Amino acid sequence: MTILERIKSNSAKLTDSDQKLLSALLENRMEAAYLSGSQIAERAQVHEASATRLAQKLGYKGYPELRAQLQREVLEGQDAANRMRRSVAKVEHGDFLADLVAAEVTALESLSRCISQSEIDEAADRIFQARRIFIFGQGHAQSVASFLQRRLDRFGMTTIALTGRGRDIAERVVGMERGDLVLALAFRKQPKSYPPLLRHAASAGAGSILISDLAGPMMEPRADLLLAAPRGRSGSEFQTPTIPFAIVNAILMTIAGRHEEPIIGRLEKLSDLFADFE
Repeated sequence: MTILERIKSNSAKLTDSDQKLLSALLENRMEAAYLSGSQIAERAQVHEASATRLAQKLGYKGYPELRAQLQREVLEGQDAANRMRRSVAKVEHGDFLADLVAAEVTALESLSRCISQSEIDEAADRIFQARRIFIFGQGHAQSVASFLQRRLDRFGMTTIALTGRGRDIAERVVGMERGDLVLALAFRKQPKSYPPLLRHAASAGAGSILISDLAGPMMEPRADLLLAAPRGRSGSEFQTPTIPFAIVNAILMTIAGRHEEPIIGRLEKLSDLFADFE
């Protein structure tokens, strides 16, 4: 049963607090799918325990199970052609630029509610301390992964790009060891090579970070650190690349800010090298 079907079946049991919670959940499903029970309760201005009680009334074991159902339902509506068709159809008078700006602003405003600075700090420190960073990104994530790798290279870090098919990736990670880090970027659905990569990292004693969107919380095995935020106003519309780039840039700025002396020293050395190579 879908969430809406469960709501209809249990409508007689729903209190005013339940209705407030449901309004907060369904008003913007994409963003709500990232929020914890306490966060959605705060948004609805009800007691924190109300989220758990509502989930149980609807037949779920708890709020995490309800949220997982919401995530699945949002993802099911993410066919690329239909997303673009819906995005184009809703724009009045062909004012696509203004609509895109509004969508970007909405997505960026939700970013800080989904990912905290403390989580960015943790990602920055893990990357800075890693012996080698294995960067994994396929499809739409590849452009963000390439950008991230180049920036980390400029910081003087040792990076390895995990591109190509599964066998190509296997050849590059066979020497992975404790102290290394897998930095994966994956959006919309779990890449085929993601599970064996994370399993190998765990068996080798390497750490893992996943930068993702709504699909992130459902990817298995779980990364040591998940940074996930919605890439649009809803799962049924155009998904912006601005959000993953913003997450990556926040990590890079945080690395430079928290480890300023060595990073600035490496950038100065790079400037000298640029002059020599020219």
